[in-house]
Amino acid sequence: MWLIDLDEYRPGPFVLDADRLPGSRRYMAPEEFVRGTVIDQRTTVYTLGRTIWHLLDSPHGWRGAPSQARLATHATQATTGDRLPDVRELVGAWRATLTT
Repeated sequence: MWLIDLDEYRPGPFVLDADRLPGSRRYMAPEEFVRGTVIDQRTTVYTLGRTIWHLLDSPHGWRGAPSQARLATHATQATTGDRLPDVRELVGAWRATLTT
């Protein structure tokens, strides 16, 4: 599966110079709504964590493993420093959930 976000792309971290970035609120990290904050890979980790929730949650309950729910929770912490530092770490952690 490939996930592509075409709303906005900038090569590398940047400081948000608008009131918010474009996108769906349900996937956006808290920092995407605050002018002057740094947008970096931890922001992408949040978005991917929300995507995990979206794909594995259902009206009938969680469809994934408990370790996947813990990973999604870790990835979507409100404070950027409490998340995984980059997408590579998220991918490694995700792969680890597939063997437990």
